[in-house]
Amino acid sequence: MNILHLGKYFPPERGGMEAVLESFSGATGSFLENYCLVADRKGKTRIESVGSTTVHYLRQVCTFLLAPVLPGLPFVLHRLRRSGRFCVIMLHYPNPTAMLALFLSLLALKKQEKIVVWNHADILLEERWKRALYAFFRPIEEFIFRRADAFVAATPKHASSSGTFRRFTDRTEVIPYALPDSWFIIDEREKEEAAKARERVGGPFLLFVGRLVPYKGLSTLVRAADRISCRIAIVGTGPLEQELEKEIRARGLSDRVLLLGEVRDIRPYYLACEFFVLPSVSGLEGFGIVQIEAMAMGKPVICSDLPTGVTYVNIHGETGLVFPKGDDAALAEACGRLLSDKEFKDQLGRNARERTLRMFSNKALAFAAAPFFNRLCGRDA
Repeated sequence: MNILHLGKYFPPERGGMEAVLESFSGATGSFLENYCLVADRKGKTRIESVGSTTVHYLRQVCTFLLAPVLPGLPFVLHRLRRSGRFCVIMLHYPNPTAMLALFLSLLALKKQEKIVVWNHADILLEERWKRALYAFFRPIEEFIFRRADAFVAATPKHASSSGTFRRFTDRTEVIPYALPDSWFIIDEREKEEAAKARERVGGPFLLFVGRLVPYKGLSTLVRAADRISCRIAIVGTGPLEQELEKEIRARGLSDRVLLLGEVRDIRPYYLACEFFVLPSVSGLEGFGIVQIEAMAMGKPVICSDLPTGVTYVNIHGETGLVFPKGDDAALAEACGRLLSDKEFKDQLGRNARERTLRMFSNKALAFAAAPFFNRLCGRDA
């Protein structure tokens, strides 16, 4: 079966949707032909093979509301649809650029493929102008949603907490996010690099990895920092970077909270940290792939109590700890509990790795995806 994925970017670009595209393609390559249509920030339009996956890059001219602007996408998508090659179009959403291109193509060419919407997170907007703009876009979104043959959620909590999924429960399937098999393998070189990472940070540290954007809740982590008895390493870039730097300096935390920017190889930092922290404050954090990246390397997670897939991944008292979102005192207390009880922390880390292997591996993804696509395309075994 040929599957056309409409994504944003493809690794090495970091991001949750990008990681899903890579892991899904790797896990299903034995029974699906995956073709990914994505943006390239700096390169030119081209088609490359990445393992068994075909990646079709389109040159990006800019971004708008975190989405790539691709003038050529409607034409390329329409040409691919006219070829009749694809059994399924998988729209990775939110992705208004791709949704608009699919909308335009469906107006010109009758639907002949199955359409699947993998809804990674509902659209939640705080600024009034963004809500007004989204109101104009909603009819296009509704047009696609009503023509979708199926929706995919990454966890049962996605399906139960999302307004989108609640509207389409009869068409919703759960397929877990996953990590490639290679992620679980830790070699001696990485252990040496982990020791160097700890030295660079200046001793024991807890870790955050992600974009520096409001919904990640980094202000909660900074407010808690003076009550946490180790350093905090923050990996990533984003629009809040300068604001965070100012807050860290104003609180006199420059030697305790380190903004490391982009890190080429993040694995040694996962391996070196005491544990991972995800203090997100919004349902925009639908899962947190960074959680399973850390857990696969035997690290417990402290996350906020979002009613999304975040707390399905990290189970309080089993693979890590959960604290009330935005509560810096509770976050500091949770960090103190793990830092003061090594045996408990190590046991959570072992449980975390085992849960990731069992539920968020390529094998688990393929086990869920194969029967779903067979049913969808009328190829039940």
